[in-house]
Amino acid sequence: MKQIIVILFLICNLAWGQDTSSVQVIARSLPDKVLLRWAVDEPLAWKMANEYGFLVERATISRNGEAVVPIERQMLTSYPLKPKPLVEWEILANQDQNAAVLAQALYGDSFETVTSGSGTLGQITAVNDELEQRFTFGLLSAEQNYQGALLAGWALEDTSVKQGEKYLYKVSVALPADISVSIKEGTVYASPDLYEELPKPVGLAGVFQDESVLLSWNFNLLSSSYTSYVVERSEDGINFVQQNGKPIFNASHDKEKKEVSLFYSDSIPNNKTFYYRIKGKTAFGEVGPASESIFGKATQALGFVPRIYRKEIPTDNKAILFWEFKEEGNALISKFQLKRGNTNDGPFETVVDNIPVTARKIAFESLKRINYFVITAVGKNGIDSESYSSMVQPVDSIPPAPPVELKGVMDTTGLVKLTWAKNSEKDLKGYRIFKANNANDEFSEVTNKTFEAELYVDTVHFASLNKKIFYKIQAEDQRYNRSKFSEVLTVNIPDMMPPSPPVLTKYEVIEEGIRIHWIPSSSVDVQSHVVYRKNGQTGDNVWQKRFESTTMSDSSFLDTGELEQNLYSYTIIAKDSLGLESKPSNPITIVWKGKTLEEGDIKFIGTVNRELRFVNLSWKVKNQKVSEFRLYRGTDKGSLKLYKTFDGDVNSFHDVDLEINSEYTYGLQVLNYNGLQSMLKKIAINY
Repeated sequence: MKQIIVILFLICNLAWGQDTSSVQVIARSLPDKVLLRWAVDEPLAWKMANEYGFLVERATISRNGEAVVPIERQMLTSYPLKPKPLVEWEILANQDQNAAVLAQALYGDSFETVTSGSGTLGQITAVNDELEQRFTFGLLSAEQNYQGALLAGWALEDTSVKQGEKYLYKVSVALPADISVSIKEGTVYASPDLYEELPKPVGLAGVFQDESVLLSWNFNLLSSSYTSYVVERSEDGINFVQQNGKPIFNASHDKEKKEVSLFYSDSIPNNKTFYYRIKGKTAFGEVGPASESIFGKATQALGFVPRIYRKEIPTDNKAILFWEFKEEGNALISKFQLKRGNTNDGPFETVVDNIPVTARKIAFESLKRINYFVITAVGKNGIDSESYSSMVQPVDSIPPAPPVELKGVMDTTGLVKLTWAKNSEKDLKGYRIFKANNANDEFSEVTNKTFEAELYVDTVHFASLNKKIFYKIQAEDQRYNRSKFSEVLTVNIPDMMPPSPPVLTKYEVIEEGIRIHWIPSSSVDVQSHVVYRKNGQTGDNVWQKRFESTTMSDSSFLDTGELEQNLYSYTIIAKDSLGLESKPSNPITIVWKGKTLEEGDIKFIGTVNRELRFVNLSWKVKNQKVSEFRLYRGTDKGSLKLYKTFDGDVNSFHDVDLEINSEYTYGLQVLNYNGLQSMLKKIAINY
């Protein structure tokens, strides 16, 4: 007997009890037309929409890739679409039960449903209100019959579409202006260019059992294409016949579930091959291509299962197992097998084969430290039955080997991570971890039960004055035999005390800059010393890093960069291997008046261009920021006088105020930002 196990509830896009009702629209683009389906998502609004009808408008928004401006709009309904008169439903209702239910929901004097426990449509929902019953089953029936949706005024075929054009369809309820109820219109995008062939269902699987098969497949995978499915069966793999009289669909509304499977159970005779495949059905009545077919045979279940009820362990190497198996099952099996595994879940390997069907006990030697046994009854029809596993563990007083490769590290938060190599014993239960503050102290256990992993995290408080902490571990088996201790592991505790500060001792102001001297920090874990400088006249407290020495023998630093006439403060700190910083040293403040400008710092040249009648003067100053250049000129008849002044970024000048056959002397003076003036740099030019 066929039975639908899970039913797909079609109205996936509708939500009851919404504050604002609206029209929900879907579309199917075909090469020569566009199919539309819609529904109102609230019972009372649904009733009003059926009374006043629907209007459909199409907007052409692009043509051959170009936007249509202004947008072309066309009403596809010359009058509101309403349910057709009842007489027009007769033929379709006699052909399809869904159409009959839909007509009853729209026109019936009463509408009642009967809930059944046998997996019929009554399992979908139990509703008390008649309007909600009409709403629910009306939409459900329309989902299964597109022609019924057309008769109900809930669908439309647009056959006036053109290739290259894209459309936006709007479906609204033709409510009179004097009605205060609001039903939000729905829209959908479609175009013949968007046509796609329906996909082939995938993932069909079947479990063939005694006189039955259970089919299953993933619904969510193609839920955007198909709302229901049909199942087809064949005896030759060529000619298939539909099996389910009613659609198979999903009754769940849980959109969070990524994996929703549909099931179909079919009753078939044993020992005969059957083929199955499925086809998806859309909300527009289209049936997609068939899935790949699967096949198999139902086989008679053995019906008898052995049960191990007793075990004896006469020696450390031998076990005797006793099991029950009904005598009437002996004729159905060919033998028993004893299988052994290392865990309760297997895998199990046959260790004794061809045990007579009348036997009910078996002895086995060569036991390991831990053993799991099952008895398998091998059926003559190829169907086996297997007992639950039974553990056999001989008396074991041999402890595991001590753990090895113990490693550990402690971070600055006090967390200690311990790792070690996994023991290889089959009956290993876990480990016990011990800790001490001193290697010669008694170790205390930090695990209050057997620890089963090979990574353990411990917490240590920095309040301890110790610089190290010590660990060792034991392995423990299922019989609670403990190994000897591992080698003791020493873990260094990070030094969370900052280093002592260095001391600035003296400074020197020299021509090249400012040199400062210090006494290094006395802490043994110092990694570097860092010198900071602050401008004493800016009024802020911004210290700039000037130098970092990672050589512990360094005790001085010459600061030559970006010095201007100013007050400068210097301080120095020490940093350790963890990045902890000492307190800053007491700062020192130094007056810097700037570097003296020497004549050799100025390059000043002049060239004569008699053709264009000018003298080109150019200059350059080394390692100085210049505020102003002062150009002096004199002739053989007089002394030098100030001739021109230039900003500090000017580096050349053309002198055209000249007399032929004259000798000129030029002098250049540099004024830096510190107010210091250079000596005159002179050159002589014959013109």
